[in-house]
Amino acid sequence: MQGHETRTVQEIQEEMAIQPEEKRHQESTQRKRNNGTAAEPRRILHAAFIALIILLPFAIAPAAATDPSVIITDYEITPAVLMPGDVGTITLTIKNTAESASEKENTGITAGGTFASTKSTDINVFIENVHLEENGIEVLTEDFDRLGELGPGQSVPVTFVVKAPAKSGIYFPEAWIDVKDGRSTRYPLTVNVNTDISTQKKPALFVIQDLPDRVAPGEDCTVGIRVENTGRTRATDLAMAVNSTTKSLVLTTTGRYYRDNLDPGEGTNLTLHFATDKNTPVGIDPVTFTLTYKNPDGTTERQVETIGIPVKGRADIAVSSITTDPVRPVPGSAFTLIIRVENTGTDQATSVRANLDSPFAGTTTAFIGSIDKDSDAPAIFYLQATKDGTVPINLTITYRDDFGSHTISEPATVMTGPVSGIPAALAILSVCIIAGAAYWYFRIRPGKEHE
Repeated sequence: MQGHETRTVQEIQEEMAIQPEEKRHQESTQRKRNNGTAAEPRRILHAAFIALIILLPFAIAPAAATDPSVIITDYEITPAVLMPGDVGTITLTIKNTAESASEKENTGITAGGTFASTKSTDINVFIENVHLEENGIEVLTEDFDRLGELGPGQSVPVTFVVKAPAKSGIYFPEAWIDVKDGRSTRYPLTVNVNTDISTQKKPALFVIQDLPDRVAPGEDCTVGIRVENTGRTRATDLAMAVNSTTKSLVLTTTGRYYRDNLDPGEGTNLTLHFATDKNTPVGIDPVTFTLTYKNPDGTTERQVETIGIPVKGRADIAVSSITTDPVRPVPGSAFTLIIRVENTGTDQATSVRANLDSPFAGTTTAFIGSIDKDSDAPAIFYLQATKDGTVPINLTITYRDDFGSHTISEPATVMTGPVSGIPAALAILSVCIIAGAAYWYFRIRPGKEHE
């Protein structure tokens, strides 16, 4: 009994020693089964993720687009002020907001998670309807339906014919613009029907210039300036400055003036003196006249006027030389009288003509034409000498320049020589020789005396 109990105890002990090992084996087998069952979904997800990474560079991201829209950049009402019952027009300028109405196309993903390339494309906007809500005025034009597409940055004018109401006032019609697949636009307008809209009263300075008709380079000139306030309020802290933009046109009086205030209808006078030199450019030489003053509200106004001084060149004609060919003609012979005329002025001389008053026979007028400044030209006369000695002549020259017509007179002399006696003596001697030879030949030659 006791042995049986002892075996039983041993068996129990063996069983107790073996059972934990078997139990651990059974539990391990069960965990492997469970791990295999749980790993299967993870392997599927891992494979799917790898496939997504491979395919993404070849995929195109969906387009990101903003809604297209339009704006009214300007509007014009003709006439600007309508009389009651008048018919006029309202013109709207509609523009596509190209920069805000665009779509982006993203392609590919890099290792860092950014897109490989991005393409931005402006899209056209399709205008479905343009409507003018009356709000007190009468619109005579129907709505503009399906106006069409408007490209990026493009504008289109739309004109409505309207009729003013019978009552004067300020009216606010509203423009409604509907676009396809985009945002609609509402824009209020202002229509003035026979109403004097009051504005802030301000001074207004008007400049009156008293200029010389013309100024020749090298001459001085005087310019009168009057500044009048033609506005409705006083101008204060009035400062005036004069500045010549040409170096050779110099202001010889002060160039800065100041006045505390200038009431409406009041004016102030300035006298400016300028000096020029011969290098002063011919034409309208500008002088800047700057006005600064303050409005009643304290704001500063700046006004720039241009004073144009008319500088015109003046020609200066004179005789530079008188020559004859031959140098000393003799009575009875022809000769050429050459008179050189020079221009030492600051501008071209035109229509230059020389007239000769002399006792010689021949041409008395020579037309020269034009002579540039610092140049000369010849006046040529073909004459016949009539007497010897010092012969007085007078040359009259007429010409034109920017200052009008001019005439100058230049006295001169021409030296002629007496007829020489040598040719006459030679002629007499020749006659004598010929007569002697003839006498000898016919009367004295050998053999003739025996006949």
